[in-house]
Amino acid sequence: MRITTAWLLLGLPAALCLPAGTALAQEGTTVQKTPPTVTAPQAEPAYDAAEPEPGELNQGGGDEGAGWDAAVETAPAATPLIGEQQDAAVQRINAYFNGITNLQGNFEQIDSNNKHTGGRFYVQRPGKLRFDYAPPSTLRLVADGHFLAIEDSSLKTIEKYPLESTPFRLLLGDGVDLARDARIVGVEGDEDSLAVTLEDRGGQAAGQIKLYFDTQPEMKLRQWVITDAQGLATTVTINDIVPGRKVAADFFTSTTSFQPFR
Repeated sequence: MRITTAWLLLGLPAALCLPAGTALAQEGTTVQKTPPTVTAPQAEPAYDAAEPEPGELNQGGGDEGAGWDAAVETAPAATPLIGEQQDAAVQRINAYFNGITNLQGNFEQIDSNNKHTGGRFYVQRPGKLRFDYAPPSTLRLVADGHFLAIEDSSLKTIEKYPLESTPFRLLLGDGVDLARDARIVGVEGDEDSLAVTLEDRGGQAAGQIKLYFDTQPEMKLRQWVITDAQGLATTVTINDIVPGRKVAADFFTSTTSFQPFR
């Protein structure tokens, strides 16, 4: 997703459920986004007399600028895909999600303030997922196929949102079709990767989500970046992905009892 998008996971919750900065919980709770902290400008550092002054020419005779230009020119970049190539890439992504039944792995999240969190996630399509945040975080996200719940065991609160109002609906539906259910802003790819940028087709949820995939040796979701209406980005990277194990019937059910991270 305390919640920021509505385009996918406050880091996770922050980016999960809301249009434009304010989320209305099913119970009517309003969650207001806190504006980013403005840091006062730092004083200019003093320069050591033994060091070259800013702007002083390199006395070693080497052309540092040429080296920088060369590095930029040789840096690999994904190629924008259009037309039939884009259609084929989107169909490949659809097939990947539609081929998932049970999945689990670890996640690492970095929010717009460079705060790092992580934990473990579980997916059972259609409609179910769970993100358990590792301590010291007290958050857990659970989707039961109908609602997405954000639980905070420290505050003893649970906030629920219709799953259809979150970006997860694009990926957890019974039949994933990104071209039908989202506005495709762009698709990029090379020999080893694909990326697709999506927006809400109806325009009700501001912001974008960009999904990154590895394609070799097989197709695999690697990361997503959610950018909200204010331009703040949250990055979630997933790893150690394996087919999901069979779980108890209530594993994807939000409850009022808060279990420790596992």
